[in-house]
Amino acid sequence: MLFSKRAAALVASLAISCVVVGCSSQLATDSSNEQNDGLRLTLVHINDTHSQFDATPASVRGPDGEPLYTFIGGHPRLLTKAQQLQQQATANGIASLFLHGGDAFKGSAYFELFEQKINIDILNRMGLDAMALGNHEFDIGLTKLADFAANINFPLLAANVDTDAEPALADVNNLKSYQLFTVDGNELTPVAGTTDAAGKIIVAVFGLALEDMRSMVPGTGELVFAAEVASAQATVDYLQTQGVNHIVALTHLGHQRDLRLAQQVNGIDVIVGGHSHSLLGDFRQWYLGQQPPYAELIANPDGVGQTCIVQAGQFAQAVGAAELKFDSAGRLSQCDGENTLLASRDYFSLPLRSESSRIAEAEQATTESYINKLKRTAITEENPQLRQVLDEVYLPAVQKAYGAQIGVTEQTINHVRLPGTGGSDQHGSVLAGHITDAMYYWLNQPAVRAKTGRQVDFTLIGAGNIRADLAAGAIYEGHIRLEVLPFDTPLSIVTITGAELTELLRDVISATLPEGAHAGKFPYGSHLRYIAREAENGEAVLEQLQWLQGQRWQDIEPDAQYSLATTNYLANGNDGWQRLQQVQQQSTDRIDVIIEQQQLAIYPLNRVEAITDSSGQQAFVPQYQQADGLPCKVAGNDCKVAAAAMIDYLKATPTLWQQQRQPTVTLYRR
Repeated sequence: MLFSKRAAALVASLAISCVVVGCSSQLATDSSNEQNDGLRLTLVHINDTHSQFDATPASVRGPDGEPLYTFIGGHPRLLTKAQQLQQQATANGIASLFLHGGDAFKGSAYFELFEQKINIDILNRMGLDAMALGNHEFDIGLTKLADFAANINFPLLAANVDTDAEPALADVNNLKSYQLFTVDGNELTPVAGTTDAAGKIIVAVFGLALEDMRSMVPGTGELVFAAEVASAQATVDYLQTQGVNHIVALTHLGHQRDLRLAQQVNGIDVIVGGHSHSLLGDFRQWYLGQQPPYAELIANPDGVGQTCIVQAGQFAQAVGAAELKFDSAGRLSQCDGENTLLASRDYFSLPLRSESSRIAEAEQATTESYINKLKRTAITEENPQLRQVLDEVYLPAVQKAYGAQIGVTEQTINHVRLPGTGGSDQHGSVLAGHITDAMYYWLNQPAVRAKTGRQVDFTLIGAGNIRADLAAGAIYEGHIRLEVLPFDTPLSIVTITGAELTELLRDVISATLPEGAHAGKFPYGSHLRYIAREAENGEAVLEQLQWLQGQRWQDIEPDAQYSLATTNYLANGNDGWQRLQQVQQQSTDRIDVIIEQQQLAIYPLNRVEAITDSSGQQAFVPQYQQADGLPCKVAGNDCKVAAAAMIDYLKATPTLWQQQRQPTVTLYRR
């Protein structure tokens, strides 16, 4: 069970006393008397797997400099590699833990059909020791989150979440602040408390969830999310008073906040992170860019301690392994390791990945040798038992759910969150532009306009609303509804001024620019184009902002009013788009569009209210004129309106992928 308010108060008081009397034992190791006769520990870790149980398409620069097309990762490969790493640690006499940095939910057809149940089944087979509570674990409601937490065979951790007032989660004992493990040689055993340690060394793993969860996730009930830094320090101080000197933070905050945590909290030895999908290290050979270094050491605020930071990318594509050494006093003395991308043996010369483009058998051995020599890469076989479970229990229903073919593309239509990452140029995601084009097309159809009474001037979407590339090959409805746009995404039409639009874009883009920042909020648009440049102070400056009126681009005028369409999630102000909520704080002309029983349904709003809970965090609540909320869970209703728009758009424009789309987003970095 998570800290209750009473327990949290006790931890806070202990934290204060530790500051006064100096009870912290996490001191940096002086190089003159560094000892290596203390604990050695290996942390095997994954994060943001998003129910990607199968391998995902990828490309790699081949030996001749040209791309080869392949598949990487998937849970059967994760399991194989994690077991190899832990077996290697055991053979070397080193204890190990297998940790998940959160966001197992949402992102694949498997999840859309089987939700938390498939994650319970598959993750219980992985041998995990603990998992952080991610924001997407809330996507299907508190009752299903409670079912997940109660039935997994490892703890779900979040030290800064108070569940006492939320009936769905208050009694779920497997959802808690931290987990203790005793060390006996190369074995780690979970224990309920320090009194069960019998004098053995203890390793603590505590979790942290996003403190601003309410502004990202509408359905958090009566949960209270406390400040990340204060909760972390209080938890560390409490653990240290119990004699625990080896402390791991398992976080779902994003790399930028992990850096802040290390810089502001004393006593955390390692932060195993998630949320920002940061594949730390150099993966340019895989067209995945170069991110901050793996196992970076950050000085603590006391000027003595240091914290190692790791994170392992996304979508079950890679596994991280951090090798830790402590001195005899329990101080971290060394942190090394790397992420390993999990490659397959299938390579093709064309992105369609058809059998006719498979590399010749004579080249197979040479190609495999080349791939295996790439740094931070390993050809990894799938675990056969886990593969069999997926194929026999779940895959038949997934294949059936994909429905009718609606198109074909010979090239993968890539999606990246932030322009300039993932092998993209300054224009970023190609797919996001097409999706916003589809939203514009669909909402401005005569039949839809007759129902809404609105002409949409331009559309915007956040990068995080889009969950996958559109892979080369035949395109089925399921690719759109189950993979690319799996969320319930009612579309909202609202009037804003040019000044408000400028403020929104500047604020949201600026928030994505710091190193390691969560970039899911980054805005892409249609019939709206902008050029943003990162200034010396790290914030975004808009050098151009125009909208397409007829066939002519016009400057956005500060005092003019425009009709904007976006998803209702963003229109409510979630995920850093709070400027939209502020515009609607007192009143709004906004309407939300869903499909009820195959007919368009319009829901007008009065306003969008910002509600502050006892921890000071805000939730954004739309107040509808004639309803308590949107009936998205009613049988026969469809709130995946963005997906429906994209499907209709692809049907109407079969030659879409043969046309060159002029980019509407340009971001220049310093």
